Amino acid sequence: MKHLNSVIEKYVELTPRSREIWESAKQYLPGGDSRNSIFWDPYPIYIKSARGPIVTDVDDMQRVDFINTMTTMILGHAFSPVMDAVSSQLKNGVAYNAPNSHQIQLAKILCERVPSFDRVRFTNSGTEATMNTIRAARAFTGRTLFAKAEGGYHGTHDAVSVSVKVKVEHAGGSDSPVALPSTEGLPDEVLDQVIVFPFNDVEGARKILEQHKDQLAAVIIEPVLGSVGMVPATYEFLEMLRNFTWQHSIVLIFDEVISYRVTDGGSQKFFGVTPDMTSLGKIIGGGFPIGAFGGRKDIMDLYDPTGGLEMGKEPSVGPHVSHAGTFNANPVTMLAGSVTLDHLTDDIYESLAFNTEILRQGIRDVCAELEIPVQVTGIGSLFGIHFNDVPINNYRDIASSDTNIRRKVFLGLMNEGILIAPNLVGSLSTEIGSNEIKMFVEKFKLVLSKSGI
Repeated sequence: MKHLNSVIEKYVELTPRSREIWESAKQYLPGGDSRNSIFWDPYPIYIKSARGPIVTDVDDMQRVDFINTMTTMILGHAFSPVMDAVSSQLKNGVAYNAPNSHQIQLAKILCERVPSFDRVRFTNSGTEATMNTIRAARAFTGRTLFAKAEGGYHGTHDAVSVSVKVKVEHAGGSDSPVALPSTEGLPDEVLDQVIVFPFNDVEGARKILEQHKDQLAAVIIEPVLGSVGMVPATYEFLEMLRNFTWQHSIVLIFDEVISYRVTDGGSQKFFGVTPDMTSLGKIIGGGFPIGAFGGRKDIMDLYDPTGGLEMGKEPSVGPHVSHAGTFNANPVTMLAGSVTLDHLTDDIYESLAFNTEILRQGIRDVCAELEIPVQVTGIGSLFGIHFNDVPINNYRDIASSDTNIRRKVFLGLMNEGILIAPNLVGSLSTEIGSNEIKMFVEKFKLVLSKSGI
């Protein structure tokens, strides 16, 4: 506790302007911001600028960004081709009450790259994307229930705000998780519509799903359990879900809002398992708000207002599933996304994965030298650090990690010029190279050495 207090004291000493702004912001914003996911104790920093791999806070302290706006900025901050394209578009307007052609290019790229995409539609967040996939699955199957993995985060709409970060002692057995609300304000009936199964437990999950096979509209899964720890699914687990849902006419949904970073076709391409529908977000908008959902043509046709009829035919009664949004597929985001994906070649993905594995191994080596138990998770350009002496396969393994060490390390890295998520998950951008990775490893060792662990 003494060391933690000294780390906090240094943090406060380095961030007086952020503290001042935070105190003022609380008069108008609950907690001083609009995203609970970026609050940390004692208070968050406030950023004034970001470029390449560096973010600069209002106290003029620079930090190397190893979280990249919760995995969004895959090409680094203020990537020139994106900024130039957006500046050009701004001269022609921000949003229109009619379609724009930029969305066609982005849709084309995604349909060519993502194995499950026959058709795609755009939203403004990953939350909206997962909401629409579940709604479509219910409309397509005529069923109501859906299943999700314990620890899976699929946004903030009611249906999926279940069994994300839970107190394990209240969550039932590991082989039969209890559906628990992840926030206050959920109607009781929401829990009745969600079946929760253990992540990466092939037999345990299959047994639970089998009990509800005739009532399930969908199974939604993160191929990489993202915000809680960057834990990849096993191929056997995803293959079981694919075979089970296909056998029982259940819609399989991959939430790849985070895991689309793994390859140009997402984790589904990496694992060779193709779902019926997929939700996307983050990197596909080039730093601007975005979400996307797509999948099989017969499911996506539910959104077609023409009912699939050719021009001049009798008017249809479509769409069967309503989908609107003033800023959906706005031209600024669509162009930024297209430019971003144009720069994400196979070589770029391979380089990102290679550099991230160097980082992961460097973290392991430091902890081995200092005799500190650690598990480093992740694939592709994603990583997570867990101070745990057992392998991490699911949320409950993460929940058993030492949170006291985690907090010391997070604030310690902040004090040493490294930005990462408070739960020690991160992602690399193309702007992070060997020098930045070496810096991270050195600072990580310094922080651990000082921690008194």
